[in-house]
Amino acid sequence: MRFGKRTSIRGVIGLGINGFDKDRPVYFVSVAPQNKSDKLLVTHVMPSQYALGTMQPGAFTYHDWDSLVLTEVPEELKGQALLTTVRGRAREAHLVKAFRQTATPSSEKPDQTILTWSGDPATTVDIQWRTSPRILAGKVKYWKDGSSDTLFTPASVFNMEDRLLRNDRFVNRFTARLKGLSPGSLYQYAIGTGKSQWSAPSSFRTASDKVRDFSFIWFGDTHYSPIWGDMAQKSIKRHPETAFFSIAGDLVSTGLHRDDWDQLWAHAGPTFTTRPLMPVPGNHDSQDGLGGWMYKEMFSLPENGPAGQPSEMTYAFNYQDALFLMLDGTLPVAEQSAWVENQLRNSKAQWKFAMFHFPPYNFEEPYDEIKREWCTLFDKYHVDMVMSGHMHYYLRTKPMFADKEAASPAKGTIYLMSISIPGKQKRWPNEDYAVVRYKDGPLYQHISIKGNSLYYKCYNPDGEIKDELTITK
Repeated sequence: MRFGKRTSIRGVIGLGINGFDKDRPVYFVSVAPQNKSDKLLVTHVMPSQYALGTMQPGAFTYHDWDSLVLTEVPEELKGQALLTTVRGRAREAHLVKAFRQTATPSSEKPDQTILTWSGDPATTVDIQWRTSPRILAGKVKYWKDGSSDTLFTPASVFNMEDRLLRNDRFVNRFTARLKGLSPGSLYQYAIGTGKSQWSAPSSFRTASDKVRDFSFIWFGDTHYSPIWGDMAQKSIKRHPETAFFSIAGDLVSTGLHRDDWDQLWAHAGPTFTTRPLMPVPGNHDSQDGLGGWMYKEMFSLPENGPAGQPSEMTYAFNYQDALFLMLDGTLPVAEQSAWVENQLRNSKAQWKFAMFHFPPYNFEEPYDEIKREWCTLFDKYHVDMVMSGHMHYYLRTKPMFADKEAASPAKGTIYLMSISIPGKQKRWPNEDYAVVRYKDGPLYQHISIKGNSLYYKCYNPDGEIKDELTITK
C-alpha cells in the first residue's frame, strides 16, 4: 500500500509478519497524519478486497469476521483510516516453526486412498489417492465381484503445493470417477500407476435402488487425531453394514497445512477405502478467511450447491430414501438459504438430514442467523435431524420447532452435536433444550434406517452405548 500527503512525501508501507509464534488473532492497523492540517491518502491496498474503514465504535477489524466489532475507541484514534486484515494470516505469517515437515511423505506408491460420491451413490463412485510428483498419470481398474469383466477409468491429476512443507512440498492427487455401475452391487478395484503396477485390490458397494434399509456413521470434530483414527477403524469393524461416513467439520486443525491432512489420512488407515466419506468443512478446514482450496482438492464432491458460492463446499445428495443437506457454515449463511429451501421443497425423501459445523443449540455462542435463516426452513419442511460439531461436547436436544420444545420428533427437529476427541469443557451451565449431554469425548454416532424406523445410537470407542433414540414414521 502507498501512503501520501499533500506534499511530495510518500512511500510504500509493508505490514510485515504477525508475530514470532503462531497465534490466532492477527493485528489490525489504523493510520492518520501526524499533523491534522495534512491530508492522508491510502492507495494501492493489496490485497485489493481488504476494504478501508474508519476507527470508530461499531467498525469491524477483520475482513472475514464482520461480527467482531470495536466497542470502544480512544479519542486520539477516532476517525483514523482503519486497515482491515484477515485472521488466518496468523497461520502463515510467523517465524517460529514456519517451516513444517510431514511424517508421511509421498512416494511412487499410491496411498491416502479415499472414496466419495460426486454423482448418484447407486451408479457412481469417486476414488482419490496421492503419489509423489514423479507419477504423472493414474487409472483404476474395477470389476463386479465374481466377474472377470474388467473395466478401466483414467484419473485426473492435481499437483498440490504446500510451499512451507520442507520435505514434501509437491504431491500429485488423483481422482477417478467411475460411472455406469450396477445398483446394489459389490465391486473390486485397484489403482494403477504404470503399465503393470497395480495396488492391492479393495472394494466398495453401490447403493441399492430397491432395498430401503441402510446405515451410516458420522463424527464430530476429528482434528486429525490418532484417538479419532483408532475409533474410526474400530467403528467399521463393529458396524460392517455401514454404507458411508460423514464428518461435521474441523477434519484438521489448519486446513492449509498439508501435513495436517497427511496425519488425518494416516490415522484413518483403510477406513475410507471401502466406504465413501462425505464431509462438510469447519472453520479450521476453511481457514479463518483464507479459504478452503486444499479441502476442496482433497475431495471429489457434488457440484450442485448454491450459485455464486464455491463449489463442493455446500452440496446435497440422496441415499435411497434420505436427503442429506451438507452445508458450509463458514460461507455467508443468508446467501445459501434460497438453495436450502429449494432442496427441501423439491425433495420427496422420507428422511431429511442436515449437517453443518456450527451448532444452533449450545451454551457457548449464539447462532441467531443460522436459526433465523436455516432452522425456520427445517421447521417448515420438517428436517428430522441436524448434525454439528465445533463446541467440543456432546448434545442431543429435544425435538425443536420455532425455537421451542415440540411434542414429538414428528413435530420438530432433533439437533445433535458431537466430538471425536477428548472434550475441553470447564463451564457446564444448564441447557433447557437438552435431553442428553456429555462434557467429554471421543464419541461417534451410528444411524440405521429400516423401513419406517430410524435407530440412532451414540458410542464410545469401546462400543458402549452412551445415547440412543428411535423414531418411527
